[in-house]
This record gives sequence, structure tokens and C-alpha cells, in this order.
Amino acid sequence: MDKKKSEFDKVFSAWDILVIAFGAMIGWGWVVSSGDWIQRGGVLGAMIGFALGGVMIFFVGLTYAELTAAMPQCGGEHVFSYKAMGPIGSFICTWAIVLGYVSVVCFEACALPTIITYIYPGFLKGYLYTVAGFDIYASWLAVAILVAIFMTIINILGAKTAAVLQTVLTVIIGGVGLLLIASSVITGDVANLEPQLFVGDSASTVIKSVFSVAVVTPFFFIGFDVIPQAAEEINVPLKKIGKIMIFSIVLAVVFYALIIFGVGYVMSPADIEISLSGSGLVTADAMAKAFNSSVMSKVLIVGGMCGIITSWNSFLIGGSRAMYSMAESYMIPRPFSKLHKKHKTPVNALLLIGGLSVAAPFLGRKMLVWIVDAGNFGCCLAYCMVAASFIILRTKAPEMARPYKVKHYKIVGAIAVLMSGFMVVMYMIPGSGSTLVVQEWAMVGGWSILGVVFCIGCKLKYKEKFASHIDVEVEELNTEPDAVTTTLEKALETVRSEKVEKEETPAIDFSYFLPVNIVFGSGKVKKAGELTKPYGKKALIVTGRSSAKKSGIYDKVKDSLEAAGLTTVLYDKVSQNPLTTTAEEGAAFAKENHCDVVVAIGGGSIMDCAKAIAFLSKNKGDISDYIYNRLRSDEALPLVLIPTTCGTGSEGNGFAVLTNPENGDKKSLRCNAIVAKVSIIDPECMMTMPKKVLASVAFDALCHNIEAYTSRIAQPFTDALSLYAIDLIAHNLVDVYNGTAGKEGWEKITLASTIGGMVINTAGVTLAHGMEHPASGLKNIVHGQGLAALTPVIIEASYKGNREKFSKIARIMGGMTAEDCSTKIRTLLKKLNLDCTLSDLGIKEEDIPWMAENCMKVSAAGVMNNPVVFSKEEIAEIYRKAL
Repeated sequence: MDKKKSEFDKVFSAWDILVIAFGAMIGWGWVVSSGDWIQRGGVLGAMIGFALGGVMIFFVGLTYAELTAAMPQCGGEHVFSYKAMGPIGSFICTWAIVLGYVSVVCFEACALPTIITYIYPGFLKGYLYTVAGFDIYASWLAVAILVAIFMTIINILGAKTAAVLQTVLTVIIGGVGLLLIASSVITGDVANLEPQLFVGDSASTVIKSVFSVAVVTPFFFIGFDVIPQAAEEINVPLKKIGKIMIFSIVLAVVFYALIIFGVGYVMSPADIEISLSGSGLVTADAMAKAFNSSVMSKVLIVGGMCGIITSWNSFLIGGSRAMYSMAESYMIPRPFSKLHKKHKTPVNALLLIGGLSVAAPFLGRKMLVWIVDAGNFGCCLAYCMVAASFIILRTKAPEMARPYKVKHYKIVGAIAVLMSGFMVVMYMIPGSGSTLVVQEWAMVGGWSILGVVFCIGCKLKYKEKFASHIDVEVEELNTEPDAVTTTLEKALETVRSEKVEKEETPAIDFSYFLPVNIVFGSGKVKKAGELTKPYGKKALIVTGRSSAKKSGIYDKVKDSLEAAGLTTVLYDKVSQNPLTTTAEEGAAFAKENHCDVVVAIGGGSIMDCAKAIAFLSKNKGDISDYIYNRLRSDEALPLVLIPTTCGTGSEGNGFAVLTNPENGDKKSLRCNAIVAKVSIIDPECMMTMPKKVLASVAFDALCHNIEAYTSRIAQPFTDALSLYAIDLIAHNLVDVYNGTAGKEGWEKITLASTIGGMVINTAGVTLAHGMEHPASGLKNIVHGQGLAALTPVIIEASYKGNREKFSKIARIMGGMTAEDCSTKIRTLLKKLNLDCTLSDLGIKEEDIPWMAENCMKVSAAGVMNNPVVFSKEEIAEIYRKAL
């Protein structure tokens, strides 16, 4: 799958994302609503209610934590829901969360100047008009507009600038909150708590009152979800991001609970009642009473004002990134995906949201209360869809790398869906205390209609680009432990071990020999005659029964050979998993017709059989004696190989895999004499392959490169070639299989296949091929399908033998650690419709003893080359796991 590099700057530290999330959640509510919470549930009851509400959000947060670490891409909800639900689900989810973010930004623009009136009652000057009972003053309007412009500019100037502002303000909020809590502990009185610990005179009424608080609390925790929106800008290991997100929720719960305790400890029920009927700012009045100074109430209000700015700032970050991600997928107008050239912030999205926050105060505070309630509904709907996406992706993509992986995902996911769904329903049920009024439903409806307009308009304008998505490459920083952690772990491992051995890097010592002449390029098959002429006058053309003729390649080669002056005869009896008897028959046919050069057209089976024919045409005796090295020879007819499948790599080595029909042994003849004099590798010859054949042979090519790379006899040249080929296959095969790659993709897959054949000539194969040969020798199964059934299971058993190399393979294929390698292989197999088990291929439990025995016989070298060398009994167990 194609990936792109992130265009954002990674500027957010762990502290930055903590204060962004925490600052978004604490806001202004703790200043104005503490008295109401205590009257609803009592001091202890309200604290328990917040804890329960925190638990509800905690489960939703767990789903976010796992998904953010797994898919650290700008847009958060957009990416999660896209992967799980597709374009429509993604549009609904992201459009809903954008409503939530924009509504909060607009509301805070009105809240800030309103709070100033609490500090300076004479602030309101220049009455202008009234909206929904709210008076608009020129001074009020001016402050709102100026701060809105300031906040927009701060966010455009860079994410780090916004984070610095967030840090300063969050520290002020925390400091003011701690002042209240500490002073209330010192000056408060337990007598204030006793009559208002709980509300209700029976267990049932107490529980009801506690839940009345719990029901409203989730809405005060909205904001932690800003973190995934800015995931591409976070310079923190992925696993740590999930932990910070969860910690921010816990921190917010503790903050609210302690504020409730502080207010209740210093304010009696009568004090709270007086405060509510007066200023309404019970928390500020509690601060004044604790310090016995009215000035301190204003200090606390200033802290609350900082909470407004932190929420405003966080939701500007979240809203602009959500819009950017939708524009990147062509779901809303493309200009919203523009980043500032210098500061790398989504400038157009910020200008739009900032412009709305400038215009919002003209509507008055009452209108904005309706908008923010509608926005909260949007946030809760998005939470529910993300929680559902969490469950879907655990089923749909179990192999996905999850640096922060939630345990008991079914329980966590179910609770998260139920809790967030409950929050959505609360907005709909009359009398719930959260039901949207007609005006608020009108705003939800209007936003939905705007979304439909964008959806249809962008679909018509951008056509096939609409709802497209490209993953962002995950940088190394986010995939590996930091140096300190790694060093500590190694030290601990050394301390724990009973025996410490000195590890030394072995000296580089190897030999490499491969006399193959490769002619690579589109259209090169037309030069078959010119390239074959130096090696003979009469060519035996070896093919399968029909494919080379149907594709027209046979005629092209025959005509080219004859045009160069060669005469030809055809041997077309080769089938998959070629038999030793077929090779013997072909050699007799070649001798009978006095052929002096062999030209093979086809896949690995045909090329391998052609090699054996060329060999037997010059050597006497049973070919099995040569296969098992009882006899040796370095003679064979010259070979010209023209592969038509990009898989076995037989054109690049001196191997010929044959099956003995008498005993089922499938083993390779190996000698330099059967290395082709010329291998004509023309990617255009591959393009007639059926998709099913392509999947099978290309996976074989991948296995060649993986096995050569992880082989115990690998060496520098084979390592370099193997890694290059693995990367070519990993990033092109699915597109080639789906028909979206073009000739360039075919060239890359074909090249990787040839490299695979070359590297196994030197580094050999390992256990996957070693165990597959007995299976296909026994049941004549398709080689690539046998590898598909065995390879993931074998890697799971073998990766500990060379973690470093399996980690590199995993990262090339989109994973992170050696443990991810097998899951990434399974993902690829599913995309190729090649995932299967040995049982699917006709292998039964009773076949395993023979296959394990045969593996030790015919694949002894592959067994010994494997990163972990297994016994016959262990190999039998691996076969069972692959059933």
C-alpha cells in the first residue's frame, strides 16, 4: 500500500499533549457548576458521580489510546472510522466531531468577555441590541473579537506556539485549583460536609442523586480526543501517546473531584445556596471565604478564564486538523488541506474556524449555548463511532500493529460503545436533563445538510479522488524504545542471566559466485534469437501444456529463434511440481532430435524441468543420484530461460526442484552447469498471468528473499539484495495484483523475483521451503499456496532466532517489531486472497508424521539454515499449527 511522508513538523512533547488534553477538559465548568453538582448529589456523591463519569469516558479513552498509537495520523477519528467503516462512516464521524470542536471555539469567544463582567461589573459599555434575551454591548463584542483574532494568529504561528500558551495557562489553572484545595483544607470545617455528603434519605435516592451527577459529567471530559487529531505532530513514542491520553482523563477526574471536595469543605449548604442566588460562581465564593478576601475570588475567576483559553486553544487545534484530514481525502473542499509554508499549520482551516469565532459573538451567548449543546451531541456521536471502529478493527485487522494494546478488548469495546451510545441517547430522551431543544436540533440538522452538500459537491468535483486515503509513514522514533530504555533493559537482562558471555561481532568472511547473464527489460523477449544463437543451432523449446501458446509468447520466441537461423522443436508436457520422469522423457526427446540448446518459456516448474532436461541430455544415470550427490557432473546443454511468472526466480540460479513420483521426495538438483547462459526477463511476458497465479508466484518470490535474508548462511551481498527485493514486493505487489500499478509495478515485482532466485543460490532457503516441499510432493499442491499456509506459522516459531532481521522485514512491511512480522505476512496474504491453511489444501493430521520425516530427509539444508534449528518433533508440531 502506498504511503506518504507527513508534512507536519513533529513539535509536541509528552508534556505538550498532556496539557492540551487536560486543558481542553477542565475549561470553565469547575468555576460555575460546582455548587450545582453538590446540590444534585452532595459532596461525596458528586465526587463519586465524577468518578463514575470518568469511568465511562475512561473506556472510550482506552479505545482512542489503542487506535491513536496504531494509526498516528492527522485527523484521528477520520482515519479510525475510515479503516473500520469506510468513506461514509468516516465522513459522518469526522463531520460530527468538527461540529463539536467548532461549537466550543465559538462558545468560548462569547464566554470570555462574559466572565470579565464578574470581575469588572462596569465593563459593559455601548448597548447595541438583544439576541434571544442576551444583551450585546460594544465593549463585550470588541473583547470577544480581539481575543478570537489573537487565538487564531497564535495557532497559525505554529503548533509549538499554541502548546507554549497552553502550558502557561494550564499551570495557572492548576495553581489556582491547588490554592483552593489547600486553603479549604486549612480553613474548612468537617461540619460543612456532614449535612451535604449525599443527597437523599434512602439508599435508592442517594444512588439516584449520584447518577444524576454522573449523567452530566461525561460532557465535561470532552477534549482528550484532541490528541489523535494532532498525532502527526507528536514527537513521542507511540505506546506513550496512549498512556498519556489515559492519564489526562484520570488527571481531569481527580481535579474535578478535589475541587468539589474543596468547595464542600469550606462552604456550608446555606453558603452554597446564597452563592447560587447571587453571583452563581460558587467556586469563586469558596475561594474568597477560604482566604477571607474578596480579591481571591477574582484570582480564581482569572484561573477560570485561563480554562476558557485552554479549551479554546485545544479545540482550535483539533478542529483544524479534523478539517485538514477531510480535505486531504477530498471529502470537503481541497483548499482546507493547505499547510502554512513556514509554520506547517492548516492555515485555511484555522482561518475558517477563527473567522467563525470572530462572527459568533454577534449572535449572543444564548445562541451559542444552543450551538455548543449541538456540538456536544456531535462529539458523543463520534465517540460512539470510534468505539465501534475499535471493535471492528480488532476483528477486521487483527494483525495491525498496536503499540498500545488494550487487554480484554471485547469488554472494553462493548462498554465504550454502550457508554458513548448512552450519552447520545441522553440528548434525545425528553426529561433526561440533556435533551436538545428545538433550536439545537435545528442546528444539528443544518450542520448535517451542510455535510451532505459538501459530500455530494466534492464527489461530483473530485470524482474518483473523493474519499481517497493514503497512510502516513510511521517514523522510526515512534516505533522503537528510546536509548535509555533500551540500555536499561539490556543491563537488567545481563544482571538476570546466570551466564554472561562476551559477544563479539564476527569478522566478515564469505565467498560469492553466480555466473548468470541477465537481460532485463520490457520488449527484450524479441531478442531471444539473437541472444540464443551463440549457444547452438537447434533449440528444444520447453513449455507447459498451453499457457505460452495462448499468450502468444511461444510464437514470438519461435519466430525470433528461426529468424536468427535456429531450428526448433517443442516439448510441452511440463506441469506444476515437475516430475523426475518428465525430465527424463524430455531429455530423451532432446537427444532424439539432436538439440544443442534448451530454451524454456514459462514459470518455475517449466524452467526447473528445462534445467533437468539440459542436465540429463549430457549425463547418464538416475537423476536422483545427482540430486542426493551420489553422482556429480558439471555438464549440461546451454540454457536460455524466459520466465513468464514473477515468482520462482529459477532464471537467476542453478537449482531445479523436482518431485520423484515413486516416493514423493521433492528436492532440488543443484549445480552451476544449469545456471542459464542467458535469462531474458521481460516484464511484459508476466502481464498475462491470472491474478490467482500472480499471487502465488509473487509470494514465493517474497519467501525466497525473506528466507535468504534470515538464513544462517546469509552474507552481505545476499542481505543487501534481499532487503531491496522485499521492499519492492511489499510496496508494489498489492497494487500489481489489483491492477492499479502499471508497467512500473510489474517491472519492480519481476526484478524482485529474479533477485529472489539469485540470493537463494548463495544463501539457500530455510524452513518454509523445507517444510513446503514434502507437502506439495505428497499432495501436488500449488507451491505458493503451501508457502502461504506455512510461512506465518514458521516465522512465529523462528523470529527469536534473529530478532534484528525479522524486525527489519516487519518495518518494511508496515510493522514495528519482530513479533509483527508474521501478522504483516498474514495481512498481505489476505489482500492477495491467498490466506489458507494446510487443511484447506488437503493435508490431514495423519500426513504429518510422513511430512516431518520427509522434511528431515529432503530439506536437511533448509532445516539447518533456519534461524532456529528445530527437531523432527518440533517440525511436526509446526505442521499441526498450520493445519
